[in-house]
Formats: sequence, structure tokens, C-alpha cells
Amino acid sequence: MESTPPPPDRSTALQRGLHGHCPRCDSADIFRSHWRLRDRCPHCGLALELEDGWSYGSVPLSYGLAGFCWVLPIFLLALFGAIPPIPAALIGLAGALILPLATFRFTKGLWVGVYYSLIHNEMAQPRPRDKGDHHG
Repeated sequence: MESTPPPPDRSTALQRGLHGHCPRCDSADIFRSHWRLRDRCPHCGLALELEDGWSYGSVPLSYGLAGFCWVLPIFLLALFGAIPPIPAALIGLAGALILPLATFRFTKGLWVGVYYSLIHNEMAQPRPRDKGDHHG
């Protein structure tokens, strides 16, 4: 088994996740499709899907981003009379449904980056013999 280089520092791991890259090796090939992470990074073998449902932690990030960046400003505009209430509700609802879908990949990568920046020692685990995700 080849040796594993020391993991990057926490901020680098987080930055790589923000860009949708592997926190350990910076590979941009961590997504199987738009909606699915690979089980492991095909370049360094880092686990990206730790267990079933693990990456659902990105869902609160998506909804938080939509709420803070879209729904809250629309609500405030309606509250202060800049937008009538009914159009504001429709615009807010549309954004609340569309934004989480539009930011899905970003928040999924962010979730991986946040996890490995907080649980930094897991990036130092040896690489598995089977480095690939042979499912696609």
C-alpha cells in the first residue's frame, strides 16, 4: 500500500470542498453525476460517502443558504412595503424551491469540506488498495 502524504491544513480542506474538490488531493473528480458524490475520490481514495445518508448534511446548508440569501430578503422587502405580500410570498416560495436545487453541488462539496476540516485526522487515514469508485 502506498503511503499517504500528510493532509492539508483545515482551511485548505475547507476551501477545496467549497470548490467541489477532494479535500485531501484537490481532485475535481469527486462527483459521479450532478446529484451524486463518488463513494471515494478516484485519485487518492478518500471516503466521500462515509455511510448511507451521510451527505444529507448538505441539505440544511442548501436550505439555510436559500433562506438567508433569498427568503429573508424577500420577506424584509414585503415587511417594509417594497413588494406586495402575495407576489413576495410567490417569489419567496419559488426561490425556496429552486435555490436548493441550484446550489446542490456547491453545498454537497461544502459539506465534505466542512466535515474534513473539522475531523481533520480522518484525512490522514491510509489509502485503500481499491482507490476507485468503479460505479461510474
